[in-house]
Amino acid sequence: MFDPNQPPGPYTIGEHIIPPPRPSSPATAEYRLNHLMLRIKNPEESLRFYNDCFGLHVVFIFNPGPWTIYYLGPRDINPTILYMNYSRSLIDVDISTLGASKGLIELYHIPADASTPYVSGNDYSAPGVGFGHIGFTVPDVAKTIERVKDFGYEVIKPLGEAKVEQMGLPDTVVKGNTGVVDEGYKHVFRQLAFVRDPDGYWVELVPHVLKPI
Repeated sequence: MFDPNQPPGPYTIGEHIIPPPRPSSPATAEYRLNHLMLRIKNPEESLRFYNDCFGLHVVFIFNPGPWTIYYLGPRDINPTILYMNYSRSLIDVDISTLGASKGLIELYHIPADASTPYVSGNDYSAPGVGFGHIGFTVPDVAKTIERVKDFGYEVIKPLGEAKVEQMGLPDTVVKGNTGVVDEGYKHVFRQLAFVRDPDGYWVELVPHVLKPI
């Protein structure tokens, strides 16, 4: 069936193609492209780049144990820095709007990766692990997983599991050599799922509303 939003190639060199929008789909109407995750070496330098140079601000910070996560976003999401501590059941402290937000960057600072080179996927000379995943927020993760399966794509982390080896972390963290992952973070992680796109990139599925401990 021909879809005008996805016109088949080959395309004329130098021609700009602007397809019409896709028709509305009830199944995906509440899906949001929420964030991109990048691993970083120096939080101070990264925050200076994305915040001071490009105008984002810190939406919230939390420390699951062996690493620290920073969410950055536009100023109109939340004017306050929220320091989250999931083990104290603060998961519902005014982050309810984040599930419907767009344009966020999630930065992972993993001290155990100090000697691991991070390079972008555009550097063919030295492949690396700098890019982590694309994050979508969805109203029902379980239903979205079934939709992914129906389309023939792979689910690599189902709901209900929170194994450290599923978190995309270095072996030193997985083996517990740099500390134990916080149980509150594991509670959150059980509510998430990861699927794999056709090129192997991880796509995270996050519910619009996370259940508190």
